[in-house]
Amino acid sequence: MAQIHFSVKGLIIKDKKFLILHKVSPRCEYFDLPGGKMKNNESAEETLQREILEETSLLIKPISVLHQWDFVNQDYLIMGIIYLCQPLTEEIQLSEEHDYYEWLPLNEESIQSLTPSLANAMSHLNLNNVKTINEC
Repeated sequence: MAQIHFSVKGLIIKDKKFLILHKVSPRCEYFDLPGGKMKNNESAEETLQREILEETSLLIKPISVLHQWDFVNQDYLIMGIIYLCQPLTEEIQLSEEHDYYEWLPLNEESIQSLTPSLANAMSHLNLNNVKTINEC
């Protein structure tokens, strides 16, 4: 029986660019949004703030839920939510989980750099609307 995990990811936007993290695993390497799996008795917003702080040392403010995403394989299912986030601090210090980060323009081409499940979910967003929300 496959395990089910719940996860949150943060779309952190600064100067019309969004933050992606590069990760190398035994099976592959990929770009991801910061975030991770929920712990017991933790809200989605608490998970988001904890995971982003652990991975990047950034303090963030969750603004709104943008979209949902999922990833399925033989062993597990991840169901997730993507939040629009406002960075409250600027200096990034990556955890050992990631080897580098980039700020990419918030556009369709850059979104395709993400894992397929996240790229697919984000392709449904109106990116101009996301930029406007963050600029308020």
